[in-house]
Amino acid sequence: MGQQSHHPEAGSPELPPLPTRLSRRRILAMLAAAACSGCGLAAAADSAPRAGPAEFLRAVSAGNRSAVASMLNLDASLVRAIDNQGRSAFVLAHLSGHRAIAQLLRDRGLELDIVEAVIAADWDRVEALASAQPELLNQAHPIGGNVLYASALTGGGEQYRLRSLGAQSDGRPAGGSGYTPARAAMNCRDPIGAWLAATDLLSNGADPNAAQAKGDSVLHGAVSARDLRLVRLVMRKGGALHARDSEGSTPLDRALALEWEAGVELLRDAASVARDYRGSRFAFNVSREPFVHQPLSVGMAAQNQITGVSHFNPARVRELLAQDPRLVHAISSDAELAIEACGHTGQREAIAIHLDHGAPLSLPTAISLGDLPHARWLLEQDRRLINERGPHDFPVMWYPAIGGGSVEAAALLLAFGADLEQESGGETALHAAAARGHLDLIRFLLEQGADSQALSYRQDRKGLTPRQLALSRRQDAAAALLGELA
Repeated sequence: MGQQSHHPEAGSPELPPLPTRLSRRRILAMLAAAACSGCGLAAAADSAPRAGPAEFLRAVSAGNRSAVASMLNLDASLVRAIDNQGRSAFVLAHLSGHRAIAQLLRDRGLELDIVEAVIAADWDRVEALASAQPELLNQAHPIGGNVLYASALTGGGEQYRLRSLGAQSDGRPAGGSGYTPARAAMNCRDPIGAWLAATDLLSNGADPNAAQAKGDSVLHGAVSARDLRLVRLVMRKGGALHARDSEGSTPLDRALALEWEAGVELLRDAASVARDYRGSRFAFNVSREPFVHQPLSVGMAAQNQITGVSHFNPARVRELLAQDPRLVHAISSDAELAIEACGHTGQREAIAIHLDHGAPLSLPTAISLGDLPHARWLLEQDRRLINERGPHDFPVMWYPAIGGGSVEAAALLLAFGADLEQESGGETALHAAAARGHLDLIRFLLEQGADSQALSYRQDRKGLTPRQLALSRRQDAAAALLGELA
């Protein structure tokens, strides 16, 4: 299908050069390396010559584990080696795709800084460092940006943890590359990691058209990666087709310069990519009266709390709204309205509590609640809502499964023109039904022509078919049905 032909390697010339302003830790590491070099000269009696930092880092980037281990045996201080941009051996190992070497460095006693801890998904360490020095979250690290930038560039997950701590989704700190985290995702060497990281960022508050170094937009980056999935994603999130870089080139111009025919074809047929639409999010309450969202003066911690418990704890939702009814307007650090949290988890009791306090009833939440008359009414008001998505990029076609497996709800959406294969990270309505064991909905979707071999990468980066996802969730009856009918 020509999804991608390459992704930039670590140290891609696309990334602007980083300044040489170094942290205290980096300066100490450089001094240690220099001292070690001097010690090596003094210890001429040693039978085996010690490698310098440059040779060591080359071995790390090349993935030569045995050489790295041998060098560390001779000189343990190399575990703290850095390159001329201040990037550590641990960071370079991940940027080069050599996780085993990164683990070796940890095994040899490397104490992770906050970005290294993010890359390692050592969340206890991240939280401890962020608690002690919150400013670390949004400072420029030698990797090129803030902690979200590092996560995106290395194809990491669980970015919500970083946003909840205060990391800025569109942060471009001074001293960094000049790219936002979403733009960094376009340079991730792992195509699936890039796709998932970009999906997370662009669905949880990041701006696809945020300013970038040299005008090199997120869509320009997707084209440079020659990845159709990334281009489609950025386009449906509203990436500007006519953005121009510092040389005056649009994304289409870049695709032409790269002689990337598939990308040129897609960009010239941009109208074929349905743009995400959130038109019902703040439109009407359950009585179909206009809803007016009121930004809150309360802190983000309180807004995150009500949104967090709305996912699973109706009793706590009731308590918090009784204490402060304004929290019905709360929006989390993931750009998620509190009622949307219970909407995408199918928590009907919590939805009802929010509605009793005047919350808006969007199309996805109405489908989750089973209020099909309201859903139909919304669709009749605005046909564009068929491209509605809930929080976190949840397609509206997932919501019949989220809401209990309603065939009638799925039929309603399809009747208004919903895309049967509407996906996020490759996960479709059939995946959603299979994961929850909704047999009637599975039958209906297959009868409508749903692709039983579509691969979802949200749960497993190797990709899972609906049947494989059902098996992973111990939905044996659903897996058997898919095996029989697919």
